[in-house]
Amino acid sequence: MRETTRWSRYCGGSAGVALAVCTVFACAPNAPEQETKQETQQESGIPAGWFDPGLNTRLLPPGEATPRMADGHPDLSGRYYPNGLGRMIGSYTPAQDKLDPAASGIYAPGTPTQVEPVFKPETEKKYQYPTPYGICAPGGTPTSITTQRTEHGPMELIQRPGVLWILTEFPLAVRRIPTDGSPLPEDPDVSFSGTSAGRWEGDTLVVETIAIDTRMRNISVGRSGDRNAWTHSEQERVIERFSRPSKNFLTYQVTVHDPVVLTQPFSSAPWRWSLAQGPDDVWTEYLCTANEDPALFEKTDQKYKDSYDAGELGRGAGDGPGEP
Repeated sequence: MRETTRWSRYCGGSAGVALAVCTVFACAPNAPEQETKQETQQESGIPAGWFDPGLNTRLLPPGEATPRMADGHPDLSGRYYPNGLGRMIGSYTPAQDKLDPAASGIYAPGTPTQVEPVFKPETEKKYQYPTPYGICAPGGTPTSITTQRTEHGPMELIQRPGVLWILTEFPLAVRRIPTDGSPLPEDPDVSFSGTSAGRWEGDTLVVETIAIDTRMRNISVGRSGDRNAWTHSEQERVIERFSRPSKNFLTYQVTVHDPVVLTQPFSSAPWRWSLAQGPDDVWTEYLCTANEDPALFEKTDQKYKDSYDAGELGRGAGDGPGEP
């Protein structure tokens, strides 16, 4: 069985998944494997540096022209990472404090500065609180995508005539989006992913989603990380925009409408994703056991859990369970 080193990020992941279990046998690769992988990356021209963005990391070029479907629309198909490097980086690395969004290409040049959503004051207690420690709820829309802002995992798009599939490894989620321009149903069933309908506006696929389960937490939607998560009302409506300006890059932007929670719709800055460059970059399963592993639960510092659940750790701090 081939071990995958990619999953080390989840063994020290965000507090919301700190008690999750990796489905591979080892969370930290040994030194010889690191050296071999790094040498291979350098020889092939893939951004080097292993898991450390401070080691000879460089941005990808735009690549060839945008691939297109037979109907002329951009073909969004591909496996993408939430940066400009075509591979994983992230806050789980030794260089987490040096991770610069500009250097890692998270935002394209000229991108507007990311702003936070503006909440109605009376909604703070009901809708704004950290993700309860160690829960394993499904990601949903848009969290299955936006949570990669801190988890740095990949998403894979599979486009076929009239439909787009979105797959994410963490949280393990599958979305099916009709792209034939058909309208949203009048009375859709509620689900974590919601009910979506896609339409093309020029070369941009616009996806509108409603009927999202109110247990779905907006993680890294304007405010980064589980500690800054917020929930939503039944009136939430999410609009996502996908475009592919060149072969190597995908641009994603999300707008959230919720008149109950927000004073105005929130729109994120356009976020750049990059096409996976590693020839062995393959799909890997992730499993979260929702605190079913008592050994891990018992080892977690109680003061940390109490402080986290009480919201005393402050916004913008790290998400790892071992942090003070």
